Amino acid sequence: MSYGARVFAVWLVPPALIGLFWLVCALLAPGFGTQNGLRAWFFNVIEHGSGLWWALAYVAVGVLAYGVTDSLSALSGIGVLLLVVAVVGVGVFLYGLDKNEGRYYAGAATFYVHDPGHVPGSVHLLADGGAHNSDGCAIKGRHDVYGCIKQGDLSPAGWDPRVGSLDGAQIALSRATGDVQAVSLRTETITYLNGKDGASGAWSGVLDGSGIDVPLGGVAQWTGQGNATECNFTGDYGIDRAFGGARKNSLNNLLKEKYPLLGFEMGDVWGYCDGKEPVVAIPVTEPVAWTHRTVTAPAGVITVRGDHGHIKLDYQRDVAAGALPGPVYPKSLTAYQRAEDKWAAGRENMNRNHFGFDPATSGAQSGNVSEYLLRDKTTGRLQWVTPMTLRGSTSELFVAYSITPADEVHRGNPNPQSVYVLDDNDPRRINIDNLDADARSWLATNAGTVMSNGGKLVEFTPIDGDTWRGFVEFNGRVAYRVDISASHKSPVQLVKLDDTGAAALAAPGQSPAAANADCAKDLAGLTPAQLAQCAKVFVDELANRQGQQPPR
Repeated sequence: MSYGARVFAVWLVPPALIGLFWLVCALLAPGFGTQNGLRAWFFNVIEHGSGLWWALAYVAVGVLAYGVTDSLSALSGIGVLLLVVAVVGVGVFLYGLDKNEGRYYAGAATFYVHDPGHVPGSVHLLADGGAHNSDGCAIKGRHDVYGCIKQGDLSPAGWDPRVGSLDGAQIALSRATGDVQAVSLRTETITYLNGKDGASGAWSGVLDGSGIDVPLGGVAQWTGQGNATECNFTGDYGIDRAFGGARKNSLNNLLKEKYPLLGFEMGDVWGYCDGKEPVVAIPVTEPVAWTHRTVTAPAGVITVRGDHGHIKLDYQRDVAAGALPGPVYPKSLTAYQRAEDKWAAGRENMNRNHFGFDPATSGAQSGNVSEYLLRDKTTGRLQWVTPMTLRGSTSELFVAYSITPADEVHRGNPNPQSVYVLDDNDPRRINIDNLDADARSWLATNAGTVMSNGGKLVEFTPIDGDTWRGFVEFNGRVAYRVDISASHKSPVQLVKLDDTGAAALAAPGQSPAAANADCAKDLAGLTPAQLAQCAKVFVDELANRQGQQPPR
């Protein structure tokens, strides 16, 4: 064998070893490790990816090296030709891959403005030069990756407020674990489950097992007050797998073996208690062919139940709205779609002019800045909601809201993403840092002991209009909730929470009597919070009168 041939043979060793490794894993140990089997690898890399072109370029370089080392000009010429063809082919196919991905996700997004004739400044880069009344759009962008602007307004009704903060839920749910060895709370699975038909909402988290013997523990739930409760994978609901398990106890390996093309993020997993039965839901994704590449699309939901010591999986490719009490559309996919909206005005405006929107980065949100799972007050639908600031800006001013249905999924079809861009004078364009400062100032003036005694103000989430709800915690327990309007159009509502009920404090800048004029109304028409407020007013007034009695 010539020297050139030996060089070429050595050149082929790496791809041969890689191919052999994948083949052994797929045939002898399907589902083990981080790969999804030979089928998934072939689908992503060869059939609908750029791997074939990279392989051709690699072989072409090897042929060139063989020709050069053997000084065979003809073969060297062939090698150079193959190299040029491979490199050009790879360049043609790789250039624009990110743009095609942007087309796929941005194509599912629609930008809504109050008046398409006078669009807010934040979408001028998309609207300028666009075609009016084209393809169902009030304005269709003129760029190679185009966006669609329609007329529409963010609903003023808003969303149901939460009963507690994520920060408090993590502490409360963590306290529910510890009595079973090797079982712990997967904090990334903590999810807010909104109540229905007047029922209160609750936070839930999956209790996961580990090692080769300890399966899933169950699901913990917390209503925002008191201690968390559990439903466990025991007895009739016993199970034999865990996300953190190894070997025969690994749920991840089982899922990869049964569904080789499906994938999921642990942050998308959530659980709930169906009576006494724990149920874990896994929103999944899959690669789908798109132009000459693959993109990630929703693929339905896998539910996990226990059946007398064995796992029971149910894969639903399509889930109707309301079929499950939590999100069936992946949060991670929603976040990726939202991030890809920056393509809607084309590559140049994305790169040079920073078109698009991002979540805020304010510490007032305690790191929980995007994809809030909220229930629409009007439709009752669950939505992924993200208030957004201008991309490429240090401003914390919310100028747009991204909203995606969370309670419905259809395999292979991304859910529509609605980006409501607020007018430049819309009162809902708030600065979250200013809102946080206003809340702290009000608490210091009207409820001074709240913060001075170690209270911690955390996590603002939108309710309606420009009103947001925050929470005050003491040692990990939510002690107060505060509803505050950024424009001060309505008084601040501070509600003290405990295990027995709620007692409201007075609004800022008002005496208790002035703040509670409702107390003169028919008591049957007052809310529990108003009744509690009135009770406090009457007790305070009685105490004042008793203190003013003349001496005998």
